[in-house]
Amino acid sequence: MTGNDGMFTSLEDPGDKEQVTFGDNSKGKVIGLGKIAISNDLSISNVLFVKSFSFNLLSIAQLCDLGLTCEFDKNCVVVKSEKNKSMVFQGFRHSHLYLVDFSEMKTSSTTCLFSKSSLGWLWHRRIAHIGMSQLKKVVKKGMVTGVKDVTFEKDKLCSACQAGKQVASHHPMKTCVSTSKALQLLHMDLFGPTTYESIGDSDKFKIFAKRAQREFGLNIVKVRSDNGSEFKNYKVDDRCDEEGIKHEFSATYTPRQNGVVERKNKTLITLARAMLDDYGTSEDFWAEAINTACHASNRVYLHRLLGKTPYELLIGRKPNISYLRVFGCKCFIYKKKRLGKFEKRCDVGFFVGYASNSKAYRVFNQTTGMIEETCDVEFDETNGSQGEMFSHDDVDDEPLRDAMKNMTVGDVKPEEVHEDNDQGGGNSPSRLSTSMSPHVDENEEREIEQGGVDEVPDNRDQGVPQASNDESSPPMAPRRPLVRHGRISKDHPIDQVIGSPSRGVRTRSRNLVSFCEHYSFVSCVEPTCVEEALADPDWIIAMQEELNNFARNEVWVLEERPKNKNIIGTKWVFRNKQDEHGVVVRNKARLVAKGFAQVEGLDFGETFAPVARLEAIRILLAYSSHHKIKLYQMDVKSAFLNGFINELVYVDQPPGFEDPRKPNHVYRLHKALYGLKQAPRAWYERLRDFLIMQGFKIGKVDMTLFTKDVNGDLFICQIYVDDIIFVCTNEKLSHEFGDMMSREFEMSMIGELNFFLGFQIKQVKGGIFIHQEKYCRDLLKKFKMGDCKPISTPMSTNEHLDADVDGKPVDQSTYRSMIGSLLYLTASRPDIMFSVCLCARFQAAPKESHLTAVKRILWYLKHTPSIGLWYPEGANKKQNRVALSFAEAEYIAAGACCAQILYMKQSLLDFGVVCGSVPLLCDNESAAKIAKNPVQHSRTKHIDIRHHFLRDHEAKGDITITGVRSEEQLADIFTKPLGEETFCRLRSELNVLDWSNFI
Repeated sequence: MTGNDGMFTSLEDPGDKEQVTFGDNSKGKVIGLGKIAISNDLSISNVLFVKSFSFNLLSIAQLCDLGLTCEFDKNCVVVKSEKNKSMVFQGFRHSHLYLVDFSEMKTSSTTCLFSKSSLGWLWHRRIAHIGMSQLKKVVKKGMVTGVKDVTFEKDKLCSACQAGKQVASHHPMKTCVSTSKALQLLHMDLFGPTTYESIGDSDKFKIFAKRAQREFGLNIVKVRSDNGSEFKNYKVDDRCDEEGIKHEFSATYTPRQNGVVERKNKTLITLARAMLDDYGTSEDFWAEAINTACHASNRVYLHRLLGKTPYELLIGRKPNISYLRVFGCKCFIYKKKRLGKFEKRCDVGFFVGYASNSKAYRVFNQTTGMIEETCDVEFDETNGSQGEMFSHDDVDDEPLRDAMKNMTVGDVKPEEVHEDNDQGGGNSPSRLSTSMSPHVDENEEREIEQGGVDEVPDNRDQGVPQASNDESSPPMAPRRPLVRHGRISKDHPIDQVIGSPSRGVRTRSRNLVSFCEHYSFVSCVEPTCVEEALADPDWIIAMQEELNNFARNEVWVLEERPKNKNIIGTKWVFRNKQDEHGVVVRNKARLVAKGFAQVEGLDFGETFAPVARLEAIRILLAYSSHHKIKLYQMDVKSAFLNGFINELVYVDQPPGFEDPRKPNHVYRLHKALYGLKQAPRAWYERLRDFLIMQGFKIGKVDMTLFTKDVNGDLFICQIYVDDIIFVCTNEKLSHEFGDMMSREFEMSMIGELNFFLGFQIKQVKGGIFIHQEKYCRDLLKKFKMGDCKPISTPMSTNEHLDADVDGKPVDQSTYRSMIGSLLYLTASRPDIMFSVCLCARFQAAPKESHLTAVKRILWYLKHTPSIGLWYPEGANKKQNRVALSFAEAEYIAAGACCAQILYMKQSLLDFGVVCGSVPLLCDNESAAKIAKNPVQHSRTKHIDIRHHFLRDHEAKGDITITGVRSEEQLADIFTKPLGEETFCRLRSELNVLDWSNFI
């Protein structure tokens, strides 16, 4: 009997109101009769509920009636099974009573009665609640490794599966495979409803197709989608045409024709529901649950006709699944920071998935409130489950370390190929989860789904007409997500919606690829506000990473808000990091200070920080090419956070990450924060001081150039804010420099120089080539000139632009945008310098004639997108001449050219290069005489005397003004429109060449 009604699994009215008499003759009224479960497999019936009774009494007779035996000694009682003599539970003597701890009884019983069958249910929960029949099949056929001596029998119902899965009617099966290779047919669909919409961009599709080709040598032949505007648009069509891919569409309001992906979406959702319900995990983690379900399902579902898992079909070997763990289970995360002697060595959290870019688990740390990726974690799969509870010690974890060795990066960059990929799989959230799947026909999906829902009995009618699934049935393509401002473009069944449909589903910022690895891409959408970013798990991770950098660098400390102090606000800035091909490789969230609120003399003092000039970068490129040595680059992660500040500066807590216990506190800065006026200078001084301590010297002319002589080898380092390029005549020293910098600062990238300040840089045999082909093509696309007719010169020889006062005005904003974009391109394209600068004169009042001239430049770029600057090895050609054409009126320009020559000569001294007299070519005899002597004084007395320093340097021998024939004057390409033949010749002599000639 008991007085605790919470112990009963069922309780009934006893009918006659009996009374119980206790030893002190007091009485208690029996108000209920019920059943109590003392373990998962053992319960006691006819238990009396006496409300006034404050103890729990266990009847020995009732235990014997249940087939148990009780053995007493002076210290304890052991209750055993009469059949196999195994211990069920035990109690310990206290005074004259034997006490049994009911709170531990279930766990103890489960552990003692642990069997192959119950271990099977543990693996069922580990593998995303996939159906027992499917698990039994895949293990029996030896299609996976890492699971031994486990019996998969459906001897009871899984409550989590009951809560999370629904049964759907299925189409009749197909009897043949429609494709011969993976990715021949790609199914795609929008996963929703969601608060984000597509704008029809095909970047994801392009990335996926490129990765398929590079990593697996597979080509996408066809894609199938519905008729949604996110798929049916000109951008997707252009991408398909470019890749030679056939795009098929399902009939309107006929989702059955795209049944593969529709079913896959539902499969992942039902598995995720069950996983969330298993440990009562918050719906906020639904994206992680879907990712983990996807990871597991690709390793256990068998192709009905081919009899292999998607993983094996793609990778070519059986997956090892011994490392899998139950989603949501409790875990203990080792603290890697320096600990005190008596400080706890771990934080408590729960498991949410598998890392996509490392061999690690993803866990939610309940202490920090952040998702972490770590290998140093212990799991407790016994805690809090709504199903069975298991002792971790009783599970064979011997293969775990071997399995962890086989876990590999799943989110491989497009240019990388990983041979070992056991733990691929998307596990990162996606804003628009587009399920992209190679052709796995509907009958195969039926077989797959049967394994996933067999815990729920199917009482529905199976008579559903078969949808056409022939090769002519429609496909689809991906898109770029954006905030949805209007209605949802298509409805989805309510059973496919996780959470409350009234508030929408929080979407994921990466696409779910429903074939095999389900690689997750980073989000291609840049949030416009922190509220939008906080609705996207990918950007939350990026923000958490930024705050982790603050903690590592000890940037600030939280203090009470001071009185009469200027508190500077903070805001989040979101940017996508791209590689040289324009592929988004990382989401970067930057917390910046609102520097406009700073007060000079109070919050900041000196702010100037030197920045490398483009000429300095070009000199370094030429030097490296001349000496046939490789250039390297590195990027300091969160560079400004390393700079110390001297002023007392307070900032608000970051939006969305305020301390709930101290909401009115502010941060006092120890180091610089992006956005502060003194931040660039603080970082430069920190880096400068460190390099000087390592023996480097600052350049005499360029304060961003650092050189060091190491036993006769010259080491050169060029700084551009947080980007560093370096070169050494001894390549070993370059690697040592990279190691040295990594020990002092956290680096996000170290490698050969290939993309810098928007330049694509190719270091090949024979020299270095810089170009902006990607930018050029993006420019044409931006201004809708991608299909324009190409032309061979940027300006007609008959064209004479003027103000055109009577001309038709054009949109000033568009015109200025075009000019600004083209000016940036001139950094590697001097062939368009004259035409762009000429058109730039008319930005104040552009007319149609001016716009036509700008469009002609774009027509020329269409003809020459891959042209750039070539720096050849050695000095075979006369590269030390400075070409400039000037007459009397251009005498001032000659002085400017002389200044540039002197700058370059001084800069080269830091490289150990001493230049003699530099020839300055002139095709105008009068101008040359002005420079050499004042014979035409009457015609030049109006010229400012500061420009006559040209004569001084001519006399010193720094320059030599030399005559040149007009037809050989290279500077003509910068001063006038030229015919095609002359233009191409001069362009070639300037080493402005086509990159395709070097491939």
